[in-house]
Amino acid sequence: MEVVLHPLFEAWLTSLTDGSLAGGTDWWEVAAEITALLGALERHGRNLGDPECHEVVSARYDIRALRRTPPTGTTPYAVGPPVIRVLVGFARSEQANTIAVALVGGDKTSLGNRWYPANVERAQQRLDQWCSRNPGFTPIVRRGGN
Repeated sequence: MEVVLHPLFEAWLTSLTDGSLAGGTDWWEVAAEITALLGALERHGRNLGDPECHEVVSARYDIRALRRTPPTGTTPYAVGPPVIRVLVGFARSEQANTIAVALVGGDKTSLGNRWYPANVERAQQRLDQWCSRNPGFTPIVRRGGN
């Protein structure tokens, strides 16, 4: 499956490696783990499941959260903070091709599940924006439709 990066997500991912984030974390390593998760999504598509990925049921679109923690086959060394989530939405072209768009990334260590509401809304807005800038693509609405 093709995976594209929303420009704002790409800027966030780049910021992980430029030393602008605080803490004792090796952000280069975190960025590499996120890249590995995106690679797993590229290989497995929407079939990528637990523990690397889970459906975001509160979203109206088909949005999944890639998980840096807990450790997985893709990120075996992700045993502690930061607890990174990457929200990925899916869009379909007029030719019925499905692509994944990496939309929002962030550390939910201090917020836990309270991280999701604002970031899911942000991800949905970015998916709408990406589709409007890429004619012929429409967001895939989550099954059961919210």
